[in-house]
Amino acid sequence: MPSTTTIVSVLAGIIALTAAYIYVFGIPPHLKRRMEETALEKMGENKASYIMKDQISKLPASDQKDVKDLQKGLGNALGGALQNPLGKQAGDTGDKVTSPLTGR
Repeated sequence: MPSTTTIVSVLAGIIALTAAYIYVFGIPPHLKRRMEETALEKMGENKASYIMKDQISKLPASDQKDVKDLQKGLGNALGGALQNPLGKQAGDTGDKVTSPLTGR
């Protein structure tokens, strides 16, 4: 029966080899897309709605509460309008078009 030290050492070695492989070769693009898709799905978003909300939140902010409320409401309204199959298709198409430029 192997000791606890041996088991921990083997697990640490496997984790180190996996980390070294990812560091040297990176994560494959199809795996990145699948992880991104899963994360957006868990958030209840798709690529187009997430990007829309993100871009609206980057508008220059003011200290005025009304402007901040408008940004938040506009981001939720436009982002929410894209939370459908058409928005998902638009996001996926944009990702495919820009993939040669982004290397993904």
